[in-house]
Amino acid sequence: MPGHDVSCARRLRAENPGLSLSELAQEIGVCCGHPPLKAHRLAKGWTVEKAVESFHEMCARTGLGARGLTARSWIEWEQEHLPNADYQDLLCRLFHTGPVQLGFARSYGPPSSLPTSRPLDQRVLVTQVAHESLAHAADAQLSDLSTVTLEHIHDEIRRLASEYVYDHPLPLFQRMLQLRRQIFTVLDGRIHPGQGAQVMLFAGQICGLLANASLDLGKPSAAAAQAKAAWTYASIIDHNALRAWVRGLQAMIAYWTGSPRMAGDLARDGQRYALGATSFARLASIEALASAAVGAESDALRALGHAWDQKDIRDEIHDGLGGEFGFDLAKHSYLAASAYIHLGHTDSAIGFALRAITRYQSGPPHLRAYGNEAIAYSELAAGHLLNGDLEAAATVAATISELPEHQRIDGLVRRLDNMRLQVIGEPRFRGCAEARALVERLESFHPWSYPREVTR
Repeated sequence: MPGHDVSCARRLRAENPGLSLSELAQEIGVCCGHPPLKAHRLAKGWTVEKAVESFHEMCARTGLGARGLTARSWIEWEQEHLPNADYQDLLCRLFHTGPVQLGFARSYGPPSSLPTSRPLDQRVLVTQVAHESLAHAADAQLSDLSTVTLEHIHDEIRRLASEYVYDHPLPLFQRMLQLRRQIFTVLDGRIHPGQGAQVMLFAGQICGLLANASLDLGKPSAAAAQAKAAWTYASIIDHNALRAWVRGLQAMIAYWTGSPRMAGDLARDGQRYALGATSFARLASIEALASAAVGAESDALRALGHAWDQKDIRDEIHDGLGGEFGFDLAKHSYLAASAYIHLGHTDSAIGFALRAITRYQSGPPHLRAYGNEAIAYSELAAGHLLNGDLEAAATVAATISELPEHQRIDGLVRRLDNMRLQVIGEPRFRGCAEARALVERLESFHPWSYPREVTR
């Protein structure tokens, strides 16, 4: 077993003086459960310090150049960290063997057959079968993925999710793409089975962020494809928190692309995966928005009323990562305002829009989601329009028009376009100079989106 001390290896060396180094290392590996590199060192009778010293002596003797090998690095190699290609070659030279024998590579040749021309030696048979089992197990534990790399990917996803709520989506999209390439490379490489689930979780998270960015950059079909990929990864690893988050994302994509019934179905389906208060509140709020969009007032009010009824249990996506993965009362308020606009409840819409704006403005800058805040302003303006207050609507629209170009996400453009059509289609505003000025201000927000003749 791996707990065998060096005395066991010493005993095997004494009992088997005729074995080659490779054969003795095999015996030690089978008996003691040590990985191949350590087994070869023990077969030599070396301590770690002696192995490092012998390594440097070999490099000097053969003119291979000096290396910076330390005892600490050697110990790491004997655990889960593989040396790089240069050191692998040098270690093979040191022990006069190949990378397969030292556990650095796997063999794809036919399995060695046991001798059949003479009676099998019982000890040889048992030892060889044990070695094959241990070799397979050793191969299974080999990984090109270090703990440091896992931590780096996790930290970068958290950083991107946090920055996404307040920064320009296009540069972030490019960083997301780079990280996704790294994650895919890791998945295509050699990793432990236990690491596979973690890396697939990362893949689902980064595809989800790419879906958000694709939607904000005006590519809903690409957003839907990225969200489907995220859902696939969540399903492979049976990760309910990620499933719940992706369902909410898919529901919002459906809503913004004119399919509110589908949005409602997706939000309701996601609730069966919701693990706690935050994830359930997000999905219930989205369900309320979708229900309101199709005129299902009682369903919308029920969903809003019960949004925060779930037990306060945290999950690693909505509460652990936060940022774009999170959900709070500010987001709930802006979604509620949008729902009440659909239902024609102007006072409630204005109240929730003001509540959302206040929460975003009074909260920490890293949680101030400019896109959601701007949509809350648009719902505030829409509420004033429903009340026939053009002056108040124009004042709010002026605030929205100050938003920098790179923050004018597609969802906001769509919402302002709906408001523009609302002004144009309202009989009481026809021929009104204030109404025409408001339409022109809304068109100037994203001028290439609107054919000029439509407003004349």
